[in-house]
Amino acid sequence: MPRRPVRRNGTVSQRTVSDWSGVSAGTLKNLARIGLLPEADSLRPHDVVLAQVAAALGATRSTNRDSQPDARTTEAQKRDWEAVRVVAELVLNDVSEPVHPRTRLLALPSRVALFTQDYDLLRLSEEALTACSPFQVLPVGLWYQELQQKLDTPVEEDTIAA
Repeated sequence: MPRRPVRRNGTVSQRTVSDWSGVSAGTLKNLARIGLLPEADSLRPHDVVLAQVAAALGATRSTNRDSQPDARTTEAQKRDWEAVRVVAELVLNDVSEPVHPRTRLLALPSRVALFTQDYDLLRLSEEALTACSPFQVLPVGLWYQELQQKLDTPVEEDTIAA
């Protein structure tokens, strides 16, 4: 019998988030430990996209530096928090303002920006290049679209042979 992976209380399993996001269970636990994601029993479907963002930015790089993080680590942590916050607002407001599949997140060392137009990518990447700053572009709109397709597709329950 087909079922949806979302539980009655609106949560999904850690295994589902891990399978759908490509982020290991250990990394999900570390993301919860540093507060970027909820604990395993409280994960919601949109946490798939948040896990992808946090993992792509290397948000767990500092989990072993709880005491005396250096300035770069502190700056990166602030950026990671902001990235997850901005993407969470985007996907949680999908009902009132649908997420465009071309929405991307540009992450610079000290800030993040969402955009859908290519000319914005060109402008922001030129700013980064002028400042000699590395940057990452994450396809959050496509990740969210893939999540919605997975949520709309029934999953077969595992059957146990007696």
